[in-house]
Amino acid sequence: MNIREIAAKCSKCGYCTTCPTYRIEGWETVSPRGKIQLALKYVDGEIDVDQKIVKDIFKCSVCGLCQEVCPVELPLIDFWEELRRTLVQKGLAPLSVHRKLREITFRNYNPYSGDQERRGDWADFEIKPAKTLYFAGCTASFRLQNLAKSTASVLEKLGIDFTIAGKNEYCCGSPFLRTGQKDIVERLFEKNYAYWQKMGIERIITSCPGCYRTISLDYPKIAEEKGYEFDIEVVHTVSILDKMGEFEKIDLKATYHDPCHLGRHMGMYEEPRNVIKRLGINFVEMERNREQALCCGAGGGLRSQFPEISFEIGRQRVLEAMETGAEYLITCCPFCEYHLSKSAEKLGNRIKVVDLVEIAEKLISP
Repeated sequence: MNIREIAAKCSKCGYCTTCPTYRIEGWETVSPRGKIQLALKYVDGEIDVDQKIVKDIFKCSVCGLCQEVCPVELPLIDFWEELRRTLVQKGLAPLSVHRKLREITFRNYNPYSGDQERRGDWADFEIKPAKTLYFAGCTASFRLQNLAKSTASVLEKLGIDFTIAGKNEYCCGSPFLRTGQKDIVERLFEKNYAYWQKMGIERIITSCPGCYRTISLDYPKIAEEKGYEFDIEVVHTVSILDKMGEFEKIDLKATYHDPCHLGRHMGMYEEPRNVIKRLGINFVEMERNREQALCCGAGGGLRSQFPEISFEIGRQRVLEAMETGAEYLITCCPFCEYHLSKSAEKLGNRIKVVDLVEIAEKLISP
């Protein structure tokens, strides 16, 4: 991607000031429009980039709302990632916490400092050969193990012959792609890809939209660069649920949060809503939903490097959910669930945050 070519097309209209981070910070240099102009001046040699500018560029969750509202349809998700890669290549990034997470992941193959040998401890079944792999991801493996267990239970109840990789599952690299650190992603790709090839994996099911986007869109590009063939089908668990028939019904009132990686990045809006409605849930939409949904605030390295901004966005999203009168805030992303749960705690836990799989699992007969 040519950064200058994209930046030069910006009409400076200001539609992108809907950006969640800009709404909090208020500085033009934090708005997508402002960052684009800084990038243009940088590549044209008109300004030198200091750490203040670099930090402003990284005050972004790569949620994609700016791309959604852009009237000239700039590919801004790819633009931010390419700009961050350029800053890393020039030695101006990664930022301090992003660098620390990179070091941790180089050692442990996950950003949580979890013991890789115990990555599959959540599973109460033996690892066996199968053509379908459940890729739990780092958050479900080390922070939300009940989600991993619920997903595996759903797959078992549906009679899907699957396996897990356990200690041979490595971070997909999504957090590092979003923060411009492609070299570690290539290393993680090599580790995962080698194991999948060895085990003859033909389909991957994941409950994490970050993993889903990375493995289905980014891994094939990396594979092509390396001269590998990547012909593995990649599926998010909500697609599995959406193809089911009727569920047992549950009496509760809930709203739904669209994860950015599942919604704006991958275009999956109706599948989770189909499942929610078939569960008999009294479903109420938040004011901002689908393409216009507010980010949870956690992605793109924002939560790790700028927690104050991240949690303010999370607080706003939880308050928006509470305004619907819902008892439950449902999502289809472990990272969103984890962050929104922490945000809800700060507001007195007046709404319960849960993954859709965790509700559906209880309503599927064995």
